[in-house]
Amino acid sequence: MLIRSFLGLALISISVASASAQGFLTPRADFDGDGNTDYAVWRPSNGTWYVIPSHNPTVPVTQQWGLPGDVPVVADFDHDARTDFAVWRPSNGTWYVIPSSLPSTPIIRQWGLPGDIPVPGDFDGDGKADFAVWRPSNGVWYVIPSSNPTVPIFQQWGLPGDVPLVGDFDGDGRADFAVWRPNNGTWYIIPSTNPGLAYSRQWGLPGDVPVVGYFEGERSADLAVWRPSNGTWYIIPVEEPGQIPYTRQWGLRGDIPVVDDFDSDRKSDLVVWRPSFGEWYITPSGAPATPVFQQWGLPGDIPL
Repeated sequence: MLIRSFLGLALISISVASASAQGFLTPRADFDGDGNTDYAVWRPSNGTWYVIPSHNPTVPVTQQWGLPGDVPVVADFDHDARTDFAVWRPSNGTWYVIPSSLPSTPIIRQWGLPGDIPVPGDFDGDGKADFAVWRPSNGVWYVIPSSNPTVPIFQQWGLPGDVPLVGDFDGDGRADFAVWRPNNGTWYIIPSTNPGLAYSRQWGLPGDVPVVGYFEGERSADLAVWRPSNGTWYIIPVEEPGQIPYTRQWGLRGDIPVVDDFDSDRKSDLVVWRPSFGEWYITPSGAPATPVFQQWGLPGDIPL
């Protein structure tokens, strides 16, 4: 299972669950800044990023950035509407970022300890991703808000074994503190609009993979899980509490669920990446009867 190792937790927290924390207005993996999602993988064996830019898909982009053992992070740290090449190094708790607005001047910032899980997101609502980690040993979030980096934020939320998630569940343009508990399938969320009214919602079963998406196209993230045993998605639309939760079978055991908007309709699509073939399988929300398939990546890569 993905959740049984540090790398697996990092994959869930970053590559799967970190849809845009500013509301689903900007695709999470948009390296060329055209407003569309790009196919992208990071190769641990050589620390290289491989991207198919949607504005020019016939000219793939490669960027060596990172070392074996690093964790790739997908976020916009300089607020230029383009995803930056960035990794977090578990061995020294350091972030290494190539800001797309100034690629000749990388950002290097030590924040975190070995064993932490990187969870970048826009926690202060200024449009920039903040450096943030979640510490499994004590369940504490450590955040450097980009609007005031000299005053870090510390928030205890979660227990050892939880899965940290980044998303805007209340639609205020700020990332909320959230965890999903594998042993009982429950979400625990502190909404930034009213931190004193934290809430929980049981959704999912042990063994599921939690994913944060904007499946209804609204500004609030939905609760969703993907079940590896049957390849099925289970989704609760957050902004429409009266709407009946829905399910969709898409994917096979061994796939990795990925959440982003590949058809530019401002709704999350159902996407899985198949490690055995390096293939993307997409059910576009705008045309669910017309799946999209794209081979991009090799076994062992990390989809972004």
